[in-house]
Amino acid sequence: MIEIKQLQYLAVCARRRSISRAAEELYTTQPNVSKVIKSLEEELGFDLFVRQGQGIRLTRRGQRVYEYACRILENVEGLLSFAGQDQVEELRVSTNPSSWMAARLTEFYTENRDADVCFYFMAASVEDIIKRCASGQDQLGFVHVMEPQIQLFQYRLGKNHLEYEELKRVRAMLYFNRHNPLSKAQSLEEIPMERLRLVQCYGDGFTLNHYWDLENQEKKELLEQKVSVVTNSDYLMNKLLRHTDLGNVSGDYLSGEMAEMSAEEYSGISLYGDETPVSFGYIKKKGEKLGEWAEKFAAFVRERL
Repeated sequence: MIEIKQLQYLAVCARRRSISRAAEELYTTQPNVSKVIKSLEEELGFDLFVRQGQGIRLTRRGQRVYEYACRILENVEGLLSFAGQDQVEELRVSTNPSSWMAARLTEFYTENRDADVCFYFMAASVEDIIKRCASGQDQLGFVHVMEPQIQLFQYRLGKNHLEYEELKRVRAMLYFNRHNPLSKAQSLEEIPMERLRLVQCYGDGFTLNHYWDLENQEKKELLEQKVSVVTNSDYLMNKLLRHTDLGNVSGDYLSGEMAEMSAEEYSGISLYGDETPVSFGYIKKKGEKLGEWAEKFAAFVRERL
């Protein structure tokens, strides 16, 4: 009988494309990972991976098994999220890594710290937020999406029975710390591309830097090559942005308050002039009424915009 552990190991191996890197992520040994994958292959009766000199890749049938495994693991996570729900009320929110959202989450908790509710706040990519909301892990998912991505984004939401409430539109910006010589540039044309390096949160298909210049494929590919650090930690991203020569492509500040607080530290260059092609809002289950605490938090964020 196939075990959840086997599917978990399969998913990590497929994503990391390496038995050794998968073992590191799973906090186990390389022989143990190979043993688990081998047992799954024997259970199914065919190979899941092709072993290569620099790693592994899924076979054609292995790719189909991997897709099924991902869906099963998402459902298992959804089931586990129900544990303890009868004991206390919950607010489950995921969000793109964001200093502004971190400040709002802190404020909301402070205002409601004496309430009989448990708060779950998770940082995730747009792709992961879609999955989390679709599986019921989160009630709300706050995201930034570029205007050219909206059609694909809405298509993905529809397939997962989700909907999107836009709250605000902001500019797409390239940020540097004030001590970075590149911060003195007034436009993108003044930035020597050979000196540009970026730190970005996550790297899915909805990452803002993927759409820096849709009309210039050459520039778009060049910018993607400039990503030197990818992280899911907003704290680390801001540390690197503040203390190194790395830049960051993200949405403009959602409130004047945050802009004023950061003006002394960071300098920003608008990627599209005064246009506001970055949509900020939240994802939720389509047609379903938000629970009491999810409704409170959505209203809280809306008021502070």
